[in-house]
Amino acid sequence: MEGGVSGFPGMMVLNSHNYADWKIFSSSKIYMSPVDKEQIPTGVLEYEWKLLNWKAMATITQCVDVSVLQHVANDTNAYEMLQKLSRLYERKNALNKRSLMRKIIRLKYMGGESIMEHINTFMGYVNQLAVAKFALNDAM
Repeated sequence: MEGGVSGFPGMMVLNSHNYADWKIFSSSKIYMSPVDKEQIPTGVLEYEWKLLNWKAMATITQCVDVSVLQHVANDTNAYEMLQKLSRLYERKNALNKRSLMRKIIRLKYMGGESIMEHINTFMGYVNQLAVAKFALNDAM
């Protein structure tokens, strides 16, 4: 995890290499209603929705690296921003699955290494597969 973002202590900053981890970590930090829905839900006042959307957009803007910000700078709502980030950084192809599976298969415990670090590395790869919508099963 990188140093954090002003106003969001410990928040991971999205860059071109950590989308899978950022997505998992940021889901608890970003106001989710505007991110999950493109339209204003029934029963929510328009000004309340605009305020939530503005807060979500501000949070996303503060939690992405400057090099990533250019991709979402012109978006007008949080839903669009996260959809665009997803299209840019969520690789859902066979090559990505193969690469992650190879990392899991080649992962070896090194003497002197913390067992928790080793498990965390393994779980990180498994989580990246899950985010990319690849399931591990006994046949793999």
